[in-house]
Amino acid sequence: MRRSTVAIVVASAAFGGIALWAMRRWLDGMSQPSPASKPQLLTAFVWLIGVTVLLLVALGAYLFHYGRRVCAASLFPPPGAKLVRDTPVLRGAAALRRGFALQGLGALFVLCGIGLAAAAWRFHAVFSAHAA
Repeated sequence: MRRSTVAIVVASAAFGGIALWAMRRWLDGMSQPSPASKPQLLTAFVWLIGVTVLLLVALGAYLFHYGRRVCAASLFPPPGAKLVRDTPVLRGAAALRRGFALQGLGALFVLCGIGLAAAAWRFHAVFSAHAA
């Protein structure tokens, strides 16, 4: 489990670095946007916000589900959870508090994703007329 976790972190960092490098090169070309490149900027904005919203909602749903498992078992970590290192086991009220906190954090992430999507929709609606 530890090796796969390290591999995922290293692969994510490498992918992020490559994506950042490619995005900087693209943005350097957009420093003086021509009228033809403005729709490309809006498309990039939509993709960036869309991926961010999907990740926020997915993480929120996962945390909410995990918190529900903790509350159902009154045990943290819940039965069958894969762990990277030894973790002290919480039982009873302490586990329920942890489960409710995870559920609350999950719900907050989902709401943040929805709010970000709504704000981006409004931004896109206002500025898409200027890109044409």
